[in-house]
Amino acid sequence: MTFSEPTLFEIVETLKEGLVSYSSGNSTELNNDEYKRLRKILLSTEKLSNKLPEFIKKYRSLDEFWSSIKDVSDSYAGRRKYLGEVFNPLLDELETGNATMTNEYSELEVIGSGGFGEVKRMKHNLLKMDFAFKFFSPIFSNDDERNLERFFREAQILFRLNHQNIIKIYDVGLLGNKPFIRMELFEGKNLNQVLKDHGRFPINKSIDLMIELADALSHAHGIGIVHRDIRPSNIMIARPRQVRVIDFGLGIYLENELTSRLTKTGHNIAGGHFTAPELISNPKLIDPRTDIYSLGAVWYNLITGSVPAGSKIRETLYSVEGMNEEVAEIILKCLEDISGRYQSMKELILDLTKVKDDLF
Repeated sequence: MTFSEPTLFEIVETLKEGLVSYSSGNSTELNNDEYKRLRKILLSTEKLSNKLPEFIKKYRSLDEFWSSIKDVSDSYAGRRKYLGEVFNPLLDELETGNATMTNEYSELEVIGSGGFGEVKRMKHNLLKMDFAFKFFSPIFSNDDERNLERFFREAQILFRLNHQNIIKIYDVGLLGNKPFIRMELFEGKNLNQVLKDHGRFPINKSIDLMIELADALSHAHGIGIVHRDIRPSNIMIARPRQVRVIDFGLGIYLENELTSRLTKTGHNIAGGHFTAPELISNPKLIDPRTDIYSLGAVWYNLITGSVPAGSKIRETLYSVEGMNEEVAEIILKCLEDISGRYQSMKELILDLTKVKDDLF
């Protein structure tokens, strides 16, 4: 299976033909709402925003467009010629890019799915390399493109992530009506799978892993990105000592998922016990301390085999064979109410490093 024609080409072509028809002076093919919708999509697409005709950037309505285009030429033929001259180079470029995309990648298999959509393994046919493509379910409708604009705005931020323990993002785009992210394909298992296959982590190994994860999240927090969905299924590991945090979220999807979790089943759900209570109460909250709670919950899960819920969290933690008081108190501090837990990943890393040096 290979890619179908990108919607960006279709959008530009639709807009061009609509404006050509509108320039006749009596067209009903393109109305003002549709013009605004198409314009907004194109302006929110970074790779196109600097290549669009100037009047698209400038004119917010068809009335403004008409006041300009009628001055370009007195005749419909002249206006049609002008629109062809400004749109055709862009269409040619998109068509060439479309052919390249079609020939470059082939789909191999679906490697993941969820409420967001699917993750597919795709092969670059020329480089003979595999990548992971995450295809998101549409979160926009024909009469509201704000979510699509937000998708691309938030996706741009992900390119700033540059850490050895964070999955690498290579590209974002739109295929059909589905946004996608192309990223590093990491051949490993998530922590849920590791726990199932190998059982609980020894305390010393868990500390090493937490230091790596906290450092990755500290990097993200330093550039203004909060994960908000740290849980075992979003942490991948492989030998030798390779770790990746995946699924740095696009808020529009994550907020919908968190709201769905709370609405349908409350806290007693897969993944719910790893989510900070204040984030479940307010899915739009962006606070680095929510990741600290989640990391502590993951750590608790790794060494106890259970989730931090109920009245015996402390008792269960201290019952682990070989448990050290310093380690236990670091974990419990991560799980405190937001004002009582660690206030930054750097603060947590200092205690993690100290306890590692003291014990090992």
